[in-house]
Amino acid sequence: MAVDPSPADRLDPSAPAGIHPLGQLDCRFPVSYERSAPAGLALVARLFAAVAARDRGAMAELFHYPFATYEGVEVVVVESPEQLASAPPPSLDLSSDSVGPASYDLLEGIELHLCNPVGAGVSLRFSRYGPDGHRRCRVEGIYAVTNNDGRWAIELASTIVTPAGSIGVAYEDATLAALRRGRDWMLGYNHRDQELLNSTHQHGRRANVTLANPRANAANARRSRPMDGYAVAGVRSRLRVTETTEASLSSAGANFEEFAELAGGGVGRWAYTVNLPEARVLHASPEKAHTFGGYVRYTADHRPISETHSLGIMTYRAGRWGSSGGIGVVMHHDYTNDLAGPP
Repeated sequence: MAVDPSPADRLDPSAPAGIHPLGQLDCRFPVSYERSAPAGLALVARLFAAVAARDRGAMAELFHYPFATYEGVEVVVVESPEQLASAPPPSLDLSSDSVGPASYDLLEGIELHLCNPVGAGVSLRFSRYGPDGHRRCRVEGIYAVTNNDGRWAIELASTIVTPAGSIGVAYEDATLAALRRGRDWMLGYNHRDQELLNSTHQHGRRANVTLANPRANAANARRSRPMDGYAVAGVRSRLRVTETTEASLSSAGANFEEFAELAGGGVGRWAYTVNLPEARVLHASPEKAHTFGGYVRYTADHRPISETHSLGIMTYRAGRWGSSGGIGVVMHHDYTNDLAGPP
């Protein structure tokens, strides 16, 4: 097993004491992190150990099937352990020339960025060395670890490989694009501008692992059913692979009035949203960036309503940057739960 199972992992999590009647689950409650955080960190550590040992069998046990991986800017879906063994994506091909005989890997860091009862978002950084002791490249990745029907495993990955000679190069274009994307996404909601929202998306195949649905969770909280969005039993997959086109964007609609009604939680009516101040690019290349982001919602008199976090994958195609997938969105802090007494 990828992570030692617990009977509790097979059960839908229960609402903890202390949630406000209109509140959503957030990261103050242990159910948000007590299993997902250690599972996420352990699985990514075991992935690194399997890669470092060039152990294909151990690596194959760490994934849900199907899972998605971003190879450069393209999404590859691996449907089975057999496919992983016979036609591994380049980033998971332990016999490729990029691995090389007698090479070895050194771990440089593992970090938890997101967690809730059903999943976690984790980043990994390591360097690969040749037998002469010289570094060949640095590998940086983000990973979605989820609990599907009681089993914790990796469901989405994206890696960026930087040759040794380019380590430390700052890709300002990627950083500015990520900040611009966050700004435009927030302004799209603030100004009820569907066209602006659509402009933040990249065209092409995309993969997302949904750890929570923000609007559905807000609606569930209104019914005092905050855990309805965190089912485990019977869940086969949290991976969504879709194709984004001009036609699909044109048919999408944010339903701004519904959003405004639900987004305020128990604090008050939503008025505007700002990009998460801590938003940043975790890793970047000339054509892809892994981002940590989110947003903070406010009432008209500037009281915070909620703070969410997410991990994103941005790609550069046909002369433009855009959002191509990611992990999340996770409710980090619902200020409704800081209110005293019933609504």
